[in-house]
Amino acid sequence: MQSLHFVLEPGAQCCAYDLPLRMPQVSGIIDPEPFRSRARGEGLALAEAFAPSGGVRSLQCDPDRHVALFGLAGPLLTFVISGGLEVETANRGRLQLGPGDLFLSCGEDLEKFFTTAGDCRLLQVLVPADWPGDRARPAHTATQAIRSGPASNVQRMFKGADDKSYFRPFDNLFAPPGQWSEVTPLIGLRFIGMAADTIIDWHPEIVNNLVIVLSGALELETGGGEGALEVFYEGDICLAEDRTGQGHIDRMHGHVQVAILIVEDADLWD
Repeated sequence: MQSLHFVLEPGAQCCAYDLPLRMPQVSGIIDPEPFRSRARGEGLALAEAFAPSGGVRSLQCDPDRHVALFGLAGPLLTFVISGGLEVETANRGRLQLGPGDLFLSCGEDLEKFFTTAGDCRLLQVLVPADWPGDRARPAHTATQAIRSGPASNVQRMFKGADDKSYFRPFDNLFAPPGQWSEVTPLIGLRFIGMAADTIIDWHPEIVNNLVIVLSGALELETGGGEGALEVFYEGDICLAEDRTGQGHIDRMHGHVQVAILIVEDADLWD
């Protein structure tokens, strides 16, 4: 995982700097009961700290159709989901960004320094002017997992009529190639790092969380589908909306770091 801040410096030069993040770390066996009780309405649904956000949009690039990468006002936090980006910088040379990498930028003038590569898919989050704040710290050293599944895994995890959780493809996250999707409102976003020994037994998600894997691999097991199991690698996405019921089990492959976008029920994708 690369976490970078791209800035247009005097002389119209693009420079890259390390981007700190507010990413609490957890490890070991996590008690699932607080998740279950909060899902029953006992306590705050949103107990963890998060940063506000103006929303999220997605892009599947089209090599035959130009689309502005930074056509919105204000700071933008961009996640590389698949494919890649090349960025020409004055202080670090040509940088390669791939799945799981993220960067902060502000202003359309940076556009000319970026080139897309491969099946480039991006998620872009509108963040406040003071993000990430004075509590941000340098990102943890990333663990890169060796992908054994599909080139890109984008799923929804939902509760079925039997109170068990199931997976289904998240086919409508991205608009047709070559155009940004509409901006989906968000409650906010947060980050969390989980050591390789972290496990959370059966628990619901409590709120709708769009999870983007930044490093390592996140394994999720559900009770539906005869015990379906999905592993999400760098750049993969799971919209966890199984807020009640049996829920799922979380396991880590290496040190896992994720971004979590929190979505209201009324703003979920169809």
